[in-house]
Amino acid sequence: MKIDNLSETVARIQFIVEISLIAHCKEDELKMALSMISDMAGTIDTAIFEAAIYCQAE
Repeated sequence: MKIDNLSETVARIQFIVEISLIAHCKEDELKMALSMISDMAGTIDTAIFEAAIYCQAE
């Protein structure tokens, strides 16, 4: 996943979170928002960040 796509996905997730918090969603609406967030977060390829997160043991 390119940085532009990653930034776009994270911005979409942030937007959904902020709207959900401000709108005081009903339970079913909140479940839908969380499902959307989960789907979008699942598209993020974390493999490119593993080297930065985990140091290689030698």
